[in-house]
Amino acid sequence: MSQAASAAPMERSHSIASAARATRRAGTALVAPALLLVIAINVLPAFYGFYLSLRELFFFSDEGFVGLDNYTSLLTDPLAWDAIWRSLVFTFGSLALAVPLALLAALGIRRMGKFGSLLLTVLLVPWAMSPIVVALLWKWILLPSPGGLAASILSVLNLPPADFLTNPTMAMPTLIVVGVWRTFAFAAIILTAGLGQIPQDLYRAAAVDGLGAIERFRKITLPLLAPSLLIVVSMLTISYFNEVQTIIGLTGGGPIRHTTTLGFLLYHTGFVELDQGRGNAIAVVMFLINMLLIAGYIRLLGAPKGRPAS
Repeated sequence: MSQAASAAPMERSHSIASAARATRRAGTALVAPALLLVIAINVLPAFYGFYLSLRELFFFSDEGFVGLDNYTSLLTDPLAWDAIWRSLVFTFGSLALAVPLALLAALGIRRMGKFGSLLLTVLLVPWAMSPIVVALLWKWILLPSPGGLAASILSVLNLPPADFLTNPTMAMPTLIVVGVWRTFAFAAIILTAGLGQIPQDLYRAAAVDGLGAIERFRKITLPLLAPSLLIVVSMLTISYFNEVQTIIGLTGGGPIRHTTTLGFLLYHTGFVELDQGRGNAIAVVMFLINMLLIAGYIRLLGAPKGRPAS
């Protein structure tokens, strides 16, 4: 009797372990096709690109293994360092404008209720458009000739036309504005969803405790919105740092290389000059910089936080 009683828990434990193994096998079988597809589309090409960066490739002609020569020539080239600097200026300048704008839009959309969904739909139109189409649209708007929309508006105000795209001091800010106009609505979607996950009881309790709107935003909204902000900042960083289509369509890297970012340098090196070895080295450097930036964001925004102060 006692042996039977002691055997029963062991049998149940064995059954639970068997069920857990079966569940893991089923989960692996379901995930494996998607995982293999990700490896085939993303991982293997990345390793192949690194392999090509170690070779001298010009116009699809493989001249052989050169080791780190492509990286050495790239990192000793002042033009490459200028391109890295401009990429960081474009990335952080766009983030400084896009994230607050997206957060304001998300807060407004949450307050507007059903009309907020209509506003969000309108804001999503630029994001749904092709970047090169957006660039051509803004190029027409910003033309300094009488055919440009901005020039026509300025002429009505008796003001001279502005060279937004050919003035070295205005070209980069113009690119930043166009890039933010195209992408901030995507960030607003994620932040709107993040705001919807915050319990309203916290705001009511904070109001009872006498906290004003600014204090509630600082002590409740921002801490609980940190995961969504991490996603937004990370995805926008990758988008802005790798941006090339808008630059091709608007400025072509000019004037006088003032908008030649690392992404545009990659395009020009790999697809115009057809130096695929150096182009792949630029791509690897871009990947490493992206990873460093994302790691910094995770350290800054991804640390566990306690419950919001009241």
